[in-house]
Amino acid sequence: MSSADTARTVLVAGGLGFVGSHVVRALVHAGYAPVLFGPAMAEDRLADIGGRYEVFEGSIGDRDALTAAFARFKPAQVISCVAHSVGKEGLMRAGEAESDTAMEINVAGHGKLIDAACRAGVKRIVWTGSSVVYGPASTYATSHVDEGDVSAPTTVYGLTKHLAEELSAFMTRRYGVEIVSMRLPLILGPGLWYQGAASAISEVFAAARENRPARISFHDHAVDLMHVVDAAAAMLAVLRHPGPVRSTYNIKGFEANITNLIEAVRSRKPGTGIAFERIEPALLLPLMDGSRFVGETGFSPRFDLAGLVADMLAPAPENAP
Repeated sequence: MSSADTARTVLVAGGLGFVGSHVVRALVHAGYAPVLFGPAMAEDRLADIGGRYEVFEGSIGDRDALTAAFARFKPAQVISCVAHSVGKEGLMRAGEAESDTAMEINVAGHGKLIDAACRAGVKRIVWTGSSVVYGPASTYATSHVDEGDVSAPTTVYGLTKHLAEELSAFMTRRYGVEIVSMRLPLILGPGLWYQGAASAISEVFAAARENRPARISFHDHAVDLMHVVDAAAAMLAVLRHPGPVRSTYNIKGFEANITNLIEAVRSRKPGTGIAFERIEPALLLPLMDGSRFVGETGFSPRFDLAGLVADMLAPAPENAP
């Protein structure tokens, strides 16, 4: 493998998952050579771009597999979208149901990936952090939190993301590698396969596309949302950024509540039969201030609320992920 090939090679841990598969697409379209690292998945979300990436099957908890992958492909950079899941349960539920395994994958596995990358000479690692590192909105003095506000997770999943950030900071001090946590909000878009808050919101779009009634039980507070294509583009923006980068960035597309979303759907498909039952949230996270990321990278999300609704209501192409 030539030095030019190596410079364009990016190892993507969790590259067959929801966000990860869109990251792989973004890398391919930008001229990179992705190497997908992770276990085999039942559903192939990348069949239409087969042959444009490599695959190395292995567990993020397996040091030997990680070492072998880095030795074989010699990636210059790493993106990790790894998180423990249980079937189609959401990541939050998976953390509560199998906390030991969540710790093993989201924290210990994260550390093993970083260690293998550093030993292979990788200088920048970008990974999917989460807004769930923050505590309930009621614990903060302002309506929006920035990266300087304290992390105070109240879920196992949030705790694993917080501990992974602490571990990343330690590895940066030890090895000098840049490790960037992208604190993502609720992510929507094609390919969402697991349950949770995002899937509950996605039901609004599914009902409208299929011309069937739906009943949605959700709170009506504003939340941070982002299209998965924008999430992938944000990851790539940090990977390609020529200057120094921070250890954490709040990432978001826009803010909306469920009423805003339903109204936007009805504006495009009048008569859509969606019954909305307002309930209190089990956990209401604070809204994030994403200005640091935008200011330092120049990133601009492609999708606002109207754009996301239009995309989600469009007929899916036959080769859609």
